[in-house]
Amino acid sequence: MKVEKIDIVWAAVSMIILGVAMRRRSIPNGILMIYALMAVLFAYHIWRKRRSLKESVSVYGTVIDYHTSQKVRGSFPVVQYTTAGGREITSVYTVEERKQKYSVGDTVLVCYDPEDPMFFYFQGREDELTRDYFRFIIYGGAAALLMLIIKLA
Repeated sequence: MKVEKIDIVWAAVSMIILGVAMRRRSIPNGILMIYALMAVLFAYHIWRKRRSLKESVSVYGTVIDYHTSQKVRGSFPVVQYTTAGGREITSVYTVEERKQKYSVGDTVLVCYDPEDPMFFYFQGREDELTRDYFRFIIYGGAAALLMLIIKLA
C-alpha cells in the first residue's frame, strides 16, 4: 500500500488527539475521536479510489506467474498486458489471493490506470481494492459503539 501525505498527517493528528486525551484523563474520548476521524479518512480513500477507477482502460492480459512470499499465506498474480499506447507492462496484482483464481497462461480482462500503467485490477473485482477500508469502518465502528455504551453505562 502506498503511503500518502494525508496518511502521515493523520498519524500526527492522532498522536496529538491521544496526547490531549491523556492529559485530560479521558482516553476513551480520544480513542472515539480517533476512530471517527479515521472512518472519515478511510471513506475519503474509498471515494478517491472509486473515482480513479472510472478513468481506467480495459485490455486483455495474460497471467504469466504468481508471486509468493514467506510473509503471507497467499500469492499475487503477475500479469502481462499492452497499454493502449503500445507499452508492454508486467505487473504484480496488489491484492493477495488465498486461492489462485487463474492458471498461468490464462487470458484475463484487466483495467489499468493511464496515469500509472503499472497499477491494474481485474475487471469485476474492483471491490477488492477498497474491501479493507470498509472492514475497518464496520468492525471499528462496532468496537467504538461498544466502547461508547460502556462509557455511558
